[in-house]
Amino acid sequence: MSEDPPDPAPKPDRGIRPPVDFSGKRAGARSLYIGPEGIFAHQDGKLETIADAVDIFWDQVARDPRGWNRALRGYDHLVAHADDATREDVRRTLGWLEGALGLRDRAAAVAACRYLAAMPSVLLAADYGRLMAIFNSRKVGMVWQLTPDLDKRPLPAGPIPVFGKEAGFGLIRAVPELYLKLAMFGPEMESIVILLAEEALDYGVSLPPELVSLATGSGPSPSATG
Repeated sequence: MSEDPPDPAPKPDRGIRPPVDFSGKRAGARSLYIGPEGIFAHQDGKLETIADAVDIFWDQVARDPRGWNRALRGYDHLVAHADDATREDVRRTLGWLEGALGLRDRAAAVAACRYLAAMPSVLLAADYGRLMAIFNSRKVGMVWQLTPDLDKRPLPAGPIPVFGKEAGFGLIRAVPELYLKLAMFGPEMESIVILLAEEALDYGVSLPPELVSLATGSGPSPSATG
């Protein structure tokens, strides 16, 4: 006789609640709420979370990395509570980022990186190899203005994603705090960030003072001090 499948793991309580007053319902009546906060059922004084805003967000991203902004309540909650992120959150976010890069969706890639940047460094460092594979890329980090006098010979080989009058995802400009965090993960990653920052400055990309100091060698090494 086959064994019964194990009960599903209980959903984490993220503290997300529907803005509804269920008091005054008659005994046994079941109410269903569907809104930005998620899907909830209420009966006999008990609130059941069927899927909260974060669950809906991850479902959207799994279906289409470009659909993250259709579940902003979940995304905002994740970023606001990034200190509570788990290894699964890191893996999901890296998968989302990889998907966004593959689809050449700059906005989704930036959003994923902002969540990564808000996570604890120790948590991110555990996925060093995957981070290296993603961010050791000029096409991902850099941005070039497509002006008539742009010398394309120094640019990376192969197709570069184009966004209007810019080429490259430009993540070092959009989310510099993530690159500063990556530079703390060891000399190899620090070297990658320094080279990107140097190139960004050469092309007139605006960077925060911390990255400028790193690129010009006027500040301490993050991987040595961090």
